Amino acid sequence: MVNNYKDLIKKLRHIPIVLWAIPSDEFLHPCATDVSAVFIKELVDGDTYCVSFNHPDLPPIVDKKTFINDLNEVHDGGRKWVFDKKSFMQLLPVERLLDFDLLIHLQKGRIIDKQSLETPAHQFIYRTKRECGDLNKVVPLLKHKEVFEKMCAEVFDADTNILEEGYEKENEIIIETLAKLEANGIYVNENDFAKHFNAKIQPNGLVYSKYNVYTSTGRPSNHFDGVNYAALNKEDGSRSCFVSRYGDDGMMVLIDYSAFHPRIICHITHFPMDINEDIYKYLGEMYFQRKVTEYDMAEIKSITMRQLYGGVEQKYETIKYFSNLKEFINIHWEKFKKDGFTFTPLFRRIITDKHLKEANPAKLFNYLLQATETEIALSAVKVVNEYLETKKTKAVLYTYDSLLFDFYKGDGQTVLTDIMEIMTMCKRFPIKVYKGESYNSMVQIYP
Repeated sequence: MVNNYKDLIKKLRHIPIVLWAIPSDEFLHPCATDVSAVFIKELVDGDTYCVSFNHPDLPPIVDKKTFINDLNEVHDGGRKWVFDKKSFMQLLPVERLLDFDLLIHLQKGRIIDKQSLETPAHQFIYRTKRECGDLNKVVPLLKHKEVFEKMCAEVFDADTNILEEGYEKENEIIIETLAKLEANGIYVNENDFAKHFNAKIQPNGLVYSKYNVYTSTGRPSNHFDGVNYAALNKEDGSRSCFVSRYGDDGMMVLIDYSAFHPRIICHITHFPMDINEDIYKYLGEMYFQRKVTEYDMAEIKSITMRQLYGGVEQKYETIKYFSNLKEFINIHWEKFKKDGFTFTPLFRRIITDKHLKEANPAKLFNYLLQATETEIALSAVKVVNEYLETKKTKAVLYTYDSLLFDFYKGDGQTVLTDIMEIMTMCKRFPIKVYKGESYNSMVQIYP
């Protein structure tokens, strides 16, 4: 335990460390609780320290703001590993953090199951006293330390020396962008929300989603407190509870990518297509060798999806779009068969046989496509978040090919136009824009 804070900070200067932030309430979203304590382990000699902010076992010796500043200032030359970087950032917004869970996920195809490491004290208190709140302040610090030491054993067993390009980009772009989205929260009409969901609403009227980035494909899931935010029902009216925090001065805006997967394929296979050209119409004319109409679209989309997710059929291999695609699939499949891994085309994030079981060319391509979808979309969302830092409008929900905004009308049309421009990513990806009083009442306003 730490008795002299200044000596601790001096000792940690430029030494690689691993940190674990313990929230006061284990069962609230990190954005809706505070940090109780932080455990720190040196990765040189293995010493463990604890800094408490409100845990009764150890009096606080530093305020949270000072602690954050000290970690930012003294650790420019070292590495700061954390467990669950996204949640850590929401409890303690320290800069230049490295997510150890992500490293283990990429190297070994799994993450640390922290729940399985809980002591009997954790299990008993969590099971019997859940409704009391702030239970991590009840669990003794020495019991938290037991869990931390078990987690750190994984760190010493991993290769933390070489960080690949794909790890660095996912750590800096994907995780930090989703952490910001979560922190923005989603405002709800409390009565409508209660009709559809049995989840906690914060006093400020917000609910929080929670993205899981440690999936095999890299496409994040989004589930918290019994609500699956990645698959909100479009038909049962449940989306009507998601409204603007600005009341009459706000509105909900949805920006949706058009034909996102077919367009992604254009991008990664270097197939030129103008943003204003309808890709389904283009492909339909290749399929049928004639002009196509709206009546053909359902069949065109069906044929296209079959080629994308089931493998290119021989009769369509002469179409340049699909010959490029087949070459792309073959290159990655041959590498995967030979080496047991391949890389996503943009971030170069590794996908191995630890992530992909019973692999075949179509399945591998589906993994690559979903990973690339995430890398493209969240790169755009990161820029949007940065642009909106000085605005009241907030991005609040990402779902694969769309982004939902709580738009403040006072920001004006220019802000919406700028967001739209960012989302097209230099006019590579066409979008549709919708607005409404709620997430359920959207009407298309562009194009």
